[in-house]
Amino acid sequence: MHWLIKCRSKPATDALREATLPAHRNFLDGYPEVTWYSGPLFTDDNKNAIGSLRLIEFPDRAAAQAYINADPYTQAGIFESISIERWKPTLEVRQRDYPRKPDTMQFVIHAHDKTDGAARRTPLRETHHDYLNRYPHLFIARGPLLDDDGDRIIGTFIMLDVANKAEAEAFWTDLPFNRGGIYERATMERWRFGHV
Repeated sequence: MHWLIKCRSKPATDALREATLPAHRNFLDGYPEVTWYSGPLFTDDNKNAIGSLRLIEFPDRAAAQAYINADPYTQAGIFESISIERWKPTLEVRQRDYPRKPDTMQFVIHAHDKTDGAARRTPLRETHHDYLNRYPHLFIARGPLLDDDGDRIIGTFIMLDVANKAEAEAFWTDLPFNRGGIYERATMERWRFGHV
């Protein structure tokens, strides 16, 4: 199973994060085969880390929870909140194999469906997939968020590689599932390739 682990940092923890970074990197080195993507979330100006995001494989939620609980960042008390959600990758490329582009920015879109999201998706699915197929050069990773059993789609996760935030916002604005009112809430945040 694949999991999205998103951590939000407490305010004023930059110094603590920096001091814990070597231990954190050593910890990440223990999971090379299961880590798809790993890196920090940043403010839009890329100056301040505000969290951490991982896409990773574990057999169940308990294993994913144990992993993030053992992270030195978690142990040091850096994170204010941690969310874990099941995720299904649509693309097969992992971070170690992703061809880095010069002069681009990375943004992650994390969206959750309304209660009637499934019914809203059905008539828009073909148009939505046609739209995604027009922009293959923008995607680092993407795929649906699922309930823990993997039976129901509950949202969307997209990782973009773009020239600037305006390009990411334009893509998101015209996304058929977004225009169709499927999502109850969504965030777009700056992300950066981290240590894997």
